Amino acid sequence: MEPKNLKWWQKTVVYQIYPRSYKDSTGNGIGDLRGIISKLEYLKELGVETIWFSPFFASPQQDHGYDVKDFRLIDPVYGSMNDFDKLLKNMHEREMKIVLDLVLNHTSVEHPWFIESASNRDNPKRDWYIWRDGQKSNGKKPPNNWRSMTGGSAWKYYENTDQWVYFHFLPFQPDLNYRNPNVKEEMFNTMRFWLDKGVDGFRLDILHSIYEDEKLRNNPFSFSIYSDKNSALFFQQHKYDLNLPETFDFCLELRKLINEYEPERFLVGEVFGGIEQLRDYYGPENNSLNEVFLFEFTSNALKFNINKIRKIISRIEKSIPYPYTPTYVYGNHDRDRYLSLLKGNIQKAKLLVTMQLTLRGVPYIYYGEEIGMENVKFKLKSSEDPIGQKFAKFPYPQISNLIGFSLTRDRCRTPMQWSLEPHAGFSSNKETEPWLKVSNNSKLVNVEIQKENPASLLNIYKKLLKIRKEFNSLHEGELEFIKLEDLFKKVLAYRRVYGNQEILIYLNFANKDLTFRISKSNPELIFSSYFNNKESDIFINDRYIKLSAFEAVIFK
Repeated sequence: MEPKNLKWWQKTVVYQIYPRSYKDSTGNGIGDLRGIISKLEYLKELGVETIWFSPFFASPQQDHGYDVKDFRLIDPVYGSMNDFDKLLKNMHEREMKIVLDLVLNHTSVEHPWFIESASNRDNPKRDWYIWRDGQKSNGKKPPNNWRSMTGGSAWKYYENTDQWVYFHFLPFQPDLNYRNPNVKEEMFNTMRFWLDKGVDGFRLDILHSIYEDEKLRNNPFSFSIYSDKNSALFFQQHKYDLNLPETFDFCLELRKLINEYEPERFLVGEVFGGIEQLRDYYGPENNSLNEVFLFEFTSNALKFNINKIRKIISRIEKSIPYPYTPTYVYGNHDRDRYLSLLKGNIQKAKLLVTMQLTLRGVPYIYYGEEIGMENVKFKLKSSEDPIGQKFAKFPYPQISNLIGFSLTRDRCRTPMQWSLEPHAGFSSNKETEPWLKVSNNSKLVNVEIQKENPASLLNIYKKLLKIRKEFNSLHEGELEFIKLEDLFKKVLAYRRVYGNQEILIYLNFANKDLTFRISKSNPELIFSSYFNNKESDIFINDRYIKLSAFEAVIFK
């Protein structure tokens, strides 16, 4: 197979930082840009090349930055534009890429555009948002049956103008109207503002909801309360408010915009649906979004099931073949931490990260995954998360189990665990309480301890990231499954091939030792997730190997 000459964004590894929880440099209990700058060398040593930052734009912080009131200002809680410029400069000096989280879909109700729009029906910015009359004679019923992404009606009534405004996510985040060319022009200019500064790309928040049906037709019923395999949610199939043809056309325009810039920039979309449907977001000629998030590995239902995992990888390889670039995601600021789904089993985690960093595509690592951070329990009634507040009156465990994800995102957003110091070294002020409580296990799970332990999860990440860079097969090569007929339900095996270079990966999903014949005689062991295992521990002879329970190995 011939080498492919992939672009930087097809070969990179992305690390997500939730700025509020990464590192507090001011002592106020909230992470900030200067705190992030102080940890850039840690990230460089870890081996990640691209950093995606959740929003730090000016915001009332009702949804902690995803409710934007000015897209071209830094919120003072995170720092200043000078701090951002310093962050950008420091990252580029380290040959690292910077990706901003851009919320194209909506604004805060405190954005000047919405304040104008909501003031009266004749305001010039009235059509910047989606206002409609209500149903029935008095207009006090929402315009249609659409449900928001967080449950309940997707419409909010404003008595002063006797109309309803549409929101896809939360009531204080009204959707922009992209059928108005002035809105599109303004948001495109906002993208250019940041691209002109030198940012390398954007993560695009809930991009699948940019356009809605002009006729506001009712959505059909669905038997599904939630699924990563389609856009059904809360017993409604989102036929007329998600993934519209206009949205796919919009993505083609976004790609044209970033293609104006050199060096090359990239876009990754947060979109929801089945893998086969999401393929359309890449464009007919790989000329739309560079990547989209594939969330099937974040599902509670997945856990550690080799059959489901193999099927998902096969679907990805079939639907998103070269030159399209799949993504492999285990968690983010909205999802439960994957180690909690594994019930804290570090050996399973080491196997899964071996898989994530050796499959064909771009891995996304959520801060703290590299040290095995887990969910932290929070009560909904005291939740900082507006979704948690919304569901505070509901029976939390039952609803959470039904929909398959947490009702408060607080539990996956807790402060990064750096050291043995108070609050895990998150804040420069030891007396200040962080905005969210630190995990009780921070004395056992932190960077300081794991740096000194060669067998730690952190050092497994470092070693794998170094191997990934060293071997072109692992970031550019084709993927081929290796058939193991007798152990099909216990071992996942595949090869990565780049020119004459071949790398073999074997993953033992069984909770016991397994012995089997491998596809190549006398390969050289370059990695085992069991730190102390050497070739003499693994090879029985030149064609047979023995893998320990949940062991992952890489050969060349």
